[in-house]
Amino acid sequence: MPDRLGVMGDVHANATALRAVLDAMAGAGLQRGVCTGDLVMRGDEPDACVTTVRELGWPCVMGNTDRKVVNRPRRDPDSPKARRIGSRAWTTNQLSPGNLAFLGGLPMLVRVSLRGATIVLMHGAPDDPREAVDAHTPERDLRRLHDALGRPDCVVSGHTHVPLVRSAHGCLFVNPGSVGEALDGDRRPRWGWLEARRTGLRAHLERIPLELARVRTP
Repeated sequence: MPDRLGVMGDVHANATALRAVLDAMAGAGLQRGVCTGDLVMRGDEPDACVTTVRELGWPCVMGNTDRKVVNRPRRDPDSPKARRIGSRAWTTNQLSPGNLAFLGGLPMLVRVSLRGATIVLMHGAPDDPREAVDAHTPERDLRRLHDALGRPDCVVSGHTHVPLVRSAHGCLFVNPGSVGEALDGDRRPRWGWLEARRTGLRAHLERIPLELARVRTP
């Protein structure tokens, strides 16, 4: 049987959607996985989501919302910002000291191997989680990124919440979409998996047939 690796990310404190995705992965027989970050903010269960990912023990990178939270000190719970559920201040106050330290220790890049193939995991860009690979990224930028990362076989990223499989310069660029937050009105949580065969890597995109993701609002 070929080696397989689950890929997910952009949880955004949606514990219900996260549990559904993990159940689907387990049902598919996936025992290994990675997470592209953005575990927290805008949802109402940040501590539960971080605890779940910590207990999984899967490699995870820091997303831009994770970085926002760890760079902001706790606020007075009675301040207006700290009362708004999903805000940065509210989220920081909800996290246990251990989970806050876990977020602060997340790396920007992780490398994993799948049957000899090298996979690089990041949230957006190697040095900035707010940038991202998408369907419109110029080929020359993909080449520069591929070279800068040491020419891996696959780059898995997140941030856009839009599922993507794109092949360029001998590399597979994959975004599994968002577990917890939808941008296009389709509220089905997204995830994916990589399959290592003798002919190379293949990426598969999946979605949960339940409207569990939240629609992001301005």
